[in-house]
Amino acid sequence: MNLYIMRHGETYWNQEARIQGSTDIPLTEYGMELARLTREGMEKEGLHFDRIYSSPLIRARQTAELVRADEPIPIVIDDRLREMGFGKAEGIFLRDLAEKEEYREWNKCFLAPSEYVAKDGAESYAEVLGRAKDFLEHEIRPLEGTCGNVLVVAHGALIRALLLNITGQELDHYWEIHQPNCCVNLVTLRGGVFDIAYTEKTYYNVDVATRGIL
Repeated sequence: MNLYIMRHGETYWNQEARIQGSTDIPLTEYGMELARLTREGMEKEGLHFDRIYSSPLIRARQTAELVRADEPIPIVIDDRLREMGFGKAEGIFLRDLAEKEEYREWNKCFLAPSEYVAKDGAESYAEVLGRAKDFLEHEIRPLEGTCGNVLVVAHGALIRALLLNITGQELDHYWEIHQPNCCVNLVTLRGGVFDIAYTEKTYYNVDVATRGIL
């Protein structure tokens, strides 16, 4: 079975380099165009999906709908795929993390994940990794033998959690996994074993779409 894990298109907060997390921000026109280009690229490859999953957040749902296009496939909304929550840090500019003393602890989230302590309504790495693992084990693994191609549309931090569950890498490697908007990662499931075939494939020329990591 092939599991295609895709990040959503560009949002207004990606464009402004703000932390999004669980804040529900829609796609920009450019973000919608990236999703359409991705769909066209997949169509040229003859790629069709037996099942589509999406985060409940609008930026992921919009992306999933654009990629699905006219295919008669329901989009399954799964709360385990929502973006990592950053509590009171949501909405701040990424540049402020390094420049302002009040955000020192938040800066650890991206520079030294193993030292990060979630606070003020934020979600811990253990929590996001846990729900990513639950999705892989209890939602995806049982599909082997019944589905050929499955699409999952989610978010930068959540996708990294899915991939780290598969690779077993240490937490401090979390943000080394590059995830531009609308990139696609292919994970295979053969004989109950997950394996990563490739990561961060794009069906467009990467430019400003690399802005925004969440």
